[in-house]
Amino acid sequence: MKRMRAAVALAALMWLSACSNEPAELSAAPLGQRPVLESLAEAYTAVSSENLSTSPKSLPGEERKRFVERVFERAGYSYSKTLHQMAGAAFDPANQLHVDMAELVLMPHRNPRFALELTDVYSSQELQDVAVVERQLNRR
Repeated sequence: MKRMRAAVALAALMWLSACSNEPAELSAAPLGQRPVLESLAEAYTAVSSENLSTSPKSLPGEERKRFVERVFERAGYSYSKTLHQMAGAAFDPANQLHVDMAELVLMPHRNPRFALELTDVYSSQELQDVAVVERQLNRR
C-alpha cells in the first residue's frame, strides 16, 4: 500500500512538473561559436516578426532590453548570464564572433535617438557588466 501511494505521489509530481509553464534554467550563450550566433540570429528574426510594429532598434531602452531577453530565451540562453559571462571572458576585439555577441548584449542601451538612464534599463550587476563589455569592445 505504501508503494502504491508513493507511486501515485511520484506520478502526480511528474505530471505537475511537466505541466509547469516555468522555463528550464537557461545558461549563458557560449562566446565565439558561430552556431550560437546563428541560433540567436534566427531567434532575433522570429521575435522581430511577433507583433512588432517597428524595428527592434527603434524601441525605447526598456522595451529593447525585453526584446533582447526574449531573443536569448528563444535561442535557449539567458541574456543576463551571457552578459555577466562576457564581462569575465577573454574577449578578443579582433574576433568578429566576439564583437557580434557584444553588440547584441549591448543593444538595449545603444540607440542615439533615445536618451535614457542606464539605471532604468539594467540591474546593478548588469551595469557593472555592461561597463566591462563596453571597455572590451572599445579596445578595437
